[in-house]
Amino acid sequence: MVLGLIAVAVPAGAYAAFGKPRSLGSAWLLAAAAAASAQALGELAGATLGVLGDAQLLLAIAGAGLAAAIVAIAEGPPKR
Repeated sequence: MVLGLIAVAVPAGAYAAFGKPRSLGSAWLLAAAAAASAQALGELAGATLGVLGDAQLLLAIAGAGLAAAIVAIAEGPPKR
């Protein structure tokens, strides 16, 4: 549940702050995949920073942020 909220909130926050990515649906889909992958990699690696898998949450936030940045870069500048 928490990873789903991260996958939705990070691209939406980037959109609210910077106006990019314009395609929020694509950013959410890619962020969800990145957050799930980060959680799986954290579980496989056994990485923990503290209680309740903090490492997986940090990796999910980083993955979702990277996903939003990839979509924003792929969109390019706005067309007039």
